[in-house]
Amino acid sequence: MTREKTPIHVFIDESGNLDFGGKGTDHFVLSAFLTTDPAACGRGLMDLRYEFMGRGLGDQIPFHAAYNSVGTRKRVIESMCARGTHQCWVHSIWCDKHLAHRSKHSPEVFYALLGGALAKYMLMSLGGTYSPIVMMFDSTLSSKQRGAFLKAVKPALNQLDVEYRIMFSPVKEDPCGQVADFHAWALFRSLESKDHAWKESLPHVTSEFNIFRYGHARYW
Repeated sequence: MTREKTPIHVFIDESGNLDFGGKGTDHFVLSAFLTTDPAACGRGLMDLRYEFMGRGLGDQIPFHAAYNSVGTRKRVIESMCARGTHQCWVHSIWCDKHLAHRSKHSPEVFYALLGGALAKYMLMSLGGTYSPIVMMFDSTLSSKQRGAFLKAVKPALNQLDVEYRIMFSPVKEDPCGQVADFHAWALFRSLESKDHAWKESLPHVTSEFNIFRYGHARYW
């Protein structure tokens, strides 16, 4: 008897910029929030959204860690789904951009490099247990970035021999996308500013991987 597989939804967001030079951030982070029950995961943040609307705090919506006030960030984290209530977790890929070779500095090449690495890292943990895999990326990616990203991600998905869907949508408008945003921002802040408090306050099971962990040559 064939065992029915569980669908899983993956929301991916980033922190840091794609500049290499004076205005470039030192680090770049891609975080994937995975959940088998996106409705349950997003319920607390939807309730908070409506509370803020009723209190006239529309300037804090949609929730976006980099732009929210400290008080709003704390409320958002308090409203996230609690660890262990259902299946949800976070995988993150990050790098010190100074270790990226000059051949990787164009936005589409660099984004594809990290996107492909995140897909492989994330899918290793999924195995063939989940199907379909529904992946949501931010619709603000340029057409070139999307094309390069898909070219890097699809081979990793095809190796699993499972159904998958890839969507481009305003990730930060979705409550589960906002969870991915907070994790990416908190890890970025921990790396960039040595402020670990926000990362430590998030409730989910997390893992992270430095793709240039063996690098030593600095290119800018």
